Amino acid sequence: MLGNAACKLIAASVALCSAAWAVSLFANNTQEVQLSQIANSVLSGAPFQHNPVSEAVLSTVENREFCNPREIRAAAIIRLRLYEVAVASLDTRLANERLRSLRSAVKKALGCVPTDGLLWFIDYWSALNEGARIGDHSEELRMSYRFAPYEGWIALRSPYVLAIYDILPPDLQESARKEFVAIVRTGLIRDAAKILKGAGWRHRDLLIEGLEAVPLEFRIQLDRTLRAQDITVDIPGISRPEFRPWRN
Repeated sequence: MLGNAACKLIAASVALCSAAWAVSLFANNTQEVQLSQIANSVLSGAPFQHNPVSEAVLSTVENREFCNPREIRAAAIIRLRLYEVAVASLDTRLANERLRSLRSAVKKALGCVPTDGLLWFIDYWSALNEGARIGDHSEELRMSYRFAPYEGWIALRSPYVLAIYDILPPDLQESARKEFVAIVRTGLIRDAAKILKGAGWRHRDLLIEGLEAVPLEFRIQLDRTLRAQDITVDIPGISRPEFRPWRN
């Protein structure tokens, strides 16, 4: 009888533990989804209406004994936006505080997901914002290209890299050129036009030169998009329309 009672007690304890684990897992999964959704909104350029995640939640995610890759990656991306918001507010103290938190968060995230190209780029970008010399962090940028040559967010990386194109080593210059070609080839035409007329304008000839292998339909789209903004460049395989002032 005692043995049966003990077995029932153990079974009940196991059931309770299993239920508690299930609730915890469900809660964590829900939080993981929520954080990932916010991070995706950040990458899409959506603004924060208010602070969407408490500091306590971010800290908990970053300091788990066993990290959750999706959660900790999302936390780093959210901290990136929080830093940008602080910079835009001209609050120097808050910006510095959030930059330190961002640097710490991305280091922890890379410890959990060392093959994430976006995290490597955030690590590189945040180091420069902290005052580091560009040449001292080329390896982080190189790792970013290595692990994320063609992901959907690369249109965010391209302008930053092209802005410092002249002082990059040759291999990273080549990566920057290939990245612009990839942006056009994947149909991100508006992004490509924005990059070309912005950070890439000084190097437009080099960037445009690489478009020869891009499908004609995308070259035509880019040409039309640029012309609509009164920007004329010689895209390979695209003939300039003949100027006929007597026609309306």
